[in-house]
Amino acid sequence: MKVALKYCGGCDPGYDRVAYWEAIREQAGGRIAWQRPGDGGHQAILLVCGCEKACPLEDLPQGKKILTVKHDRLAPAEVVARLLGRES
Repeated sequence: MKVALKYCGGCDPGYDRVAYWEAIREQAGGRIAWQRPGDGGHQAILLVCGCEKACPLEDLPQGKKILTVKHDRLAPAEVVARLLGRES
């Protein structure tokens, strides 16, 4: 599955967004091919935001599956499951 990765601007992060994404990437293994939002051809977008505002959400394309994370309390395996459509 191809998933585009988008970060917020990081103006007020409450956690280490990059470390959290790296844990998600590790958990996904080869099941997800990560790319930039502008690359096209992705089935979903993972928006990693540092706070509850999730500012970039309004600028993302409609009609795409978008998973927004605003904190690091959700287990990386659960994020991967949601992206792959296997929510628990």
